Amino acid sequence: MSAVKPRLILIALCAVVAMSMVPVLIKSTSANEVTIGISRLMIAVLAFTPFAIWQGRLWRLSPRQWLKLFTIGMVFGVHWLSYFVSIKVSTPAVAALAVTTYGVQYMLLAWLFNGERVGWAEWIAIACSFAGCVIVSPELNFGNDISRGIAIGLFSALLYAALPLLHQRAADIRTLDRTWGQFFFALLFFLPFWSQSNWNLTTPDIYQLLLLGLVCTVIAHGLWVKSSTELPALYTSLIYYLYLPLAMLGSVLVLGEELTTRKILGAALVVGSSLLVSLYRYRQQAARS
Repeated sequence: MSAVKPRLILIALCAVVAMSMVPVLIKSTSANEVTIGISRLMIAVLAFTPFAIWQGRLWRLSPRQWLKLFTIGMVFGVHWLSYFVSIKVSTPAVAALAVTTYGVQYMLLAWLFNGERVGWAEWIAIACSFAGCVIVSPELNFGNDISRGIAIGLFSALLYAALPLLHQRAADIRTLDRTWGQFFFALLFFLPFWSQSNWNLTTPDIYQLLLLGLVCTVIAHGLWVKSSTELPALYTSLIYYLYLPLAMLGSVLVLGEELTTRKILGAALVVGSSLLVSLYRYRQQAARS
């Protein structure tokens, strides 16, 4: 592996720190899920549209390419809405834990739709990751908020895991155009729910929404795209899994969420299994090359 620039690692870390603020900000604001989604996406679309128009490639996309962008945006919109609901229903730590299973869920989707091989080590990682969610749930039914939040979070993680596959199928569209399309069509998904949004917000709520839109969406996404494009995949995988412990720490410090033994064990299983399988796959790939 070629030498890695420390600056890129720092950029990736900054991006993950910014993204890890999302669950705490969503839980602490009185804005509901629809309001949060619309405001974040409006800010993102306003930020990326001038660059997309300036490059002048959108007008040359074929109907098939527009359909790819539409699909990416719709999936992303449902992913965001379900993740926001998971945070509001349960807690930031629990929702972040459930959505972090996207890594092992991606392996399942790649196995189903791309025919990628899943060996015994990957199956163990998948089992351990889902076991981490089961441990955190106080009982295996939807009669409590934690279990409902985990179930919704797992669905959100499934959609998040599908996004890389959709982006791979849209590789003929440049990154900036795909980024713009993801946010634009996700906004179109949220707009029909406008009547369910709540805009009677306090000043702190407005600041939180601006922070979510500018820092946690536009800046964090831009930093992550740069770092994940230039860093080896192993580095981005290892850095991204800091998201869960950072989100849990933020929830404890800012919201006073109780950090129970079950949550710590569940998080350790989810993150540990994902990290180990990333290292395992990297070593397999290195051995074949």
